[in-house]
Amino acid sequence: MIVSAASILLICLAVSIWLRSPRVGSRLIFVGGTILTMSQPETVDAMYIKDGVIQLVGSEADVLTASGGESEIINLEGATVMPGLIETHTHPIATALTGQAVDVSGFSHNSRAEIMATLKEASESYAPLGWVTAFGWDPILIDDLDPPTLAELDAISPDRPLFILTQMMHEAYANSAVMEAAGITRDTPDPAGGELVRDSNGNLTGVIREVNAIKMIVDAMPTPPAGIPDLLVNLQLGKYAQHGITTVGVLGPVGRIEEPLESLRMLGSDRSAPVRLIVYALPDQIGPSETPNVSGRFRLRGVKFWMDGSPFAGGAAWAEPYENTPLVRERLNLGVDHMAELNYTQDDFQERFAEFHRRGFQLAVHVQGERAIDAVLDAVESTLKEHPRKDHRHRLEHNALITETQLQRARALGVTVSFFIDHIYFYGEKLPQLIGEKRLERYMPLRTAIDTGHRVTLHTDSPGSPLGLWRAMRTAILRTPRGTNVPIGAQQQLTIVEALHAVTSHASWQLGLEDEVGTLEVGKHADLVVLSHNPTTIPVERLTEIEVLSTWINGQPVDVRPFSEGNFHLAWQALTMSLGFD
Repeated sequence: MIVSAASILLICLAVSIWLRSPRVGSRLIFVGGTILTMSQPETVDAMYIKDGVIQLVGSEADVLTASGGESEIINLEGATVMPGLIETHTHPIATALTGQAVDVSGFSHNSRAEIMATLKEASESYAPLGWVTAFGWDPILIDDLDPPTLAELDAISPDRPLFILTQMMHEAYANSAVMEAAGITRDTPDPAGGELVRDSNGNLTGVIREVNAIKMIVDAMPTPPAGIPDLLVNLQLGKYAQHGITTVGVLGPVGRIEEPLESLRMLGSDRSAPVRLIVYALPDQIGPSETPNVSGRFRLRGVKFWMDGSPFAGGAAWAEPYENTPLVRERLNLGVDHMAELNYTQDDFQERFAEFHRRGFQLAVHVQGERAIDAVLDAVESTLKEHPRKDHRHRLEHNALITETQLQRARALGVTVSFFIDHIYFYGEKLPQLIGEKRLERYMPLRTAIDTGHRVTLHTDSPGSPLGLWRAMRTAILRTPRGTNVPIGAQQQLTIVEALHAVTSHASWQLGLEDEVGTLEVGKHADLVVLSHNPTTIPVERLTEIEVLSTWINGQPVDVRPFSEGNFHLAWQALTMSLGFD
C-alpha cells in the first residue's frame, strides 16, 4: 500500500504531540529537600522560580509568602537540588560521531590481537558510507599495542579506506586507500600544526599526527545523509543533560559534518535545546566580520587553538624530554630524549592570537607542557601591551605540567585555567613511564592553581574521556588512578566544595556567564539539577553513584528521552530530505 506524504505528515504530527515533553507552570516552589546554592547561604530549604528566573531562596515560610500562594509546589521528597553542572571543555560533534565508529578502545579490549580482530571483522562488514572508521586506539591502556604499520592496515582492508583515531584524537592511522581518497602522496607537504609521518626514505607510514593533519583525512570522508549529523549531535546534547549538565563549552567544533559551527548554532538556538552551548570555534570557522555573540542559548564566545599535542602520543611540549622507557620507545614509537615540537612558531601564533583578541574573542589554547604554556603566555603578554583589554579571561586548557611560576604569571595577565583531571584517573599508573616520578608529583596541580589565586575549573574533554563530571570531581579530590588507592600528588587534592565550584560557579565565570548561571541566586536563570544524594555529605568515593533525577533549564525540565520532540523533528527533517520532499 502506498502511503501519501500527507498521510505520513499527519501520523508524524500525531506522534509529535504524543512525544511532547510535559511542562510545568511558570511559577514554581521547590521544597522538601536540600538546596545547595553554591553561594551564600550555602544551603536553603526552599526556592521560588517565576518565568524561568529565580525570585527567592530561603526558608520555606519566606518563599511561600513571597510567591503569593499561586505557585506549583515541587516536593523534592528528600532529594538535593544544586546548580546545573557546567562542562567547560568538550566536543559534542566529535563525541556524537565517534560514537558511531568501531570501538577499539582500551575500555573494551585487553590486547592488540583483540583490536586487530575487531578491525578485521569491521572491514568485512557493511559500512554505510564505504569507509571503516575506528576510534579509541590507546597504547597507554593496552600494554602490547604497537602502532599499526601501513602494511598491516592494507592487509586488513586492501580496498576500502580504513581510518583509526586514537583515544586522545591527536594521532591517527590510515591505510593506503585513505591516503588516495584524501589526495595525499609522499610529495604532500605537512600542514602547519600537523605531520604526515614518513620513514627514513620519505615514504608515508600511515601515521597522522596532530589536528591539522588529521583534518586533511576527515575532510575527505564521505558526508552522511543530510540531517543525520544534526540528529546525532542533538542526541549527544541530550546525553549531557542526562549527566546533569546544563551548559556545555564547545572547545573547537570538530567532526565530519558539513558546517559544524552552523549546525551547533541551529541546534543551540532552539528554545527546546537540552543544554546551553558556549562555542569556541576554530580560526577558519569565523568570518572576517563575525563578532562574539553574548546572548541566547547558543553563544559564539571564543576561538580555539592547539599549541601542543597529547602527552600520550608524544605531543606534549614538556620542558624536559619524555622518559627513556619501553612505553615511550616501543609503544609510542618515540626516540630517546624525545621533545615534542610546538604547533606554531611564536611569530605565527602571536599574529593569530592578536587578531582575535582585538576582535573581542576569548581565546582558549590547548597546552600540556611547560614550553607550550610559556609560548602562549608570551603571546598574551605581548598582545596586551599593544592592545590592552580588561577582563579578557583567555584560557589555558589541560595544563598537565604547568608550574607555580607559570600559574602566577597567568594570574597576573588575567589568564584562566581549566584542568583535564581524568588523565590521573585513566592513565595515572602509566604516567611515571612518561614523565618520571619527580614530575608526577606536580601533574595537574589544582591546589597550586587555587593557592595562586585562580578559579579552577575541571573538564572531561569528551570524547577524550567518557562524560562524567562526578568522576572528574572525585579524581580531583582523591587523585587516585582507577583500581588503586594510592594518590598521585596528594598535596594537590581539592575539597568537595572546591570541586563543586569547579563545575558550577567557577565554570560559569570562565565562560562569562557568572551573572546568569552557576549559582542558585535571585535574578539568575533557573538552571538546576535534582540529585538522589547530597554531594557534600555522601562519601567522596561514592560521588559517581549519585543519580541525576532531572535536569532543568529556565525553570523547565529537560526532555532527555532519545525520542524527544526535538529529536523527532530532526529525524523527520532527515527523512524528508532523503526522500526529496520540500
